[in-house]
Amino acid sequence: MSERKLDLSPFCIRARGFLSQGRIEDALGLYEDVLHVDPTNVMAYGDRGTTYAMLKKFSLALSDLEYAFALGYQDASAYSTVATIYFELKQFDKALEYFAKAIELDPNYALAFYNRSNVFYELGNNKAAIADLERCLNFNPDEDLKQLIIRRLKLLS
Repeated sequence: MSERKLDLSPFCIRARGFLSQGRIEDALGLYEDVLHVDPTNVMAYGDRGTTYAMLKKFSLALSDLEYAFALGYQDASAYSTVATIYFELKQFDKALEYFAKAIELDPNYALAFYNRSNVFYELGNNKAAIADLERCLNFNPDEDLKQLIIRRLKLLS
């Protein structure tokens, strides 16, 4: 008889709700509870890593997210989060690597293109930065993001 694994995703979703309410410690506690019950829960590692990234606790974030990836977690947003961490750490080659993976997983992920344009800009590659921003416009972003992209394009042109 095979062991049936518990579906703990509702607890992770509840923790996300805590985050949206600003209840960060409650969310982290719930992720910890999930990982206590299931030490290989990729969703909990991914979400907790993202939470640590929001708190600028980059070492903890990278540890959780890399472990989630090693367990098979495939989420464009999580890869983009790691890329953003590396961007903030000024490790631009690693940032580009992770943005490429995010885009590979979701070729329509406009935010990955937008954020990758920042890396290209920092590397002095305005042509690539502009190309990524123009791709963002092809995704029909909401009006606020569209205006942000247009302003950024004007700065780079």
